[in-house]
Amino acid sequence: MIVPAGGWLFLMSMSDAEPGNEGPRRVSKKELYDAFADGWEVESIQPARCEIHPEFTEMKFSEGGPKMWFAAFRRRG
Repeated sequence: MIVPAGGWLFLMSMSDAEPGNEGPRRVSKKELYDAFADGWEVESIQPARCEIHPEFTEMKFSEGGPKMWFAAFRRRG
């Protein structure tokens, strides 16, 4: 087991609220809840933004940076 019982996992993923389809696949809040339904407590899933590396500025994302999810999960057990 990579994360022991009581351990935390912090995750940033592209939000389905981000328009377009360039870059990483968009993930819904429900998908995150579903993916961590077994063996995890969902402590928090909050909207966030991230900066883009200058090498990838030709991709079109929302002004202010792509819309993301910042999630915190705690391993049960």
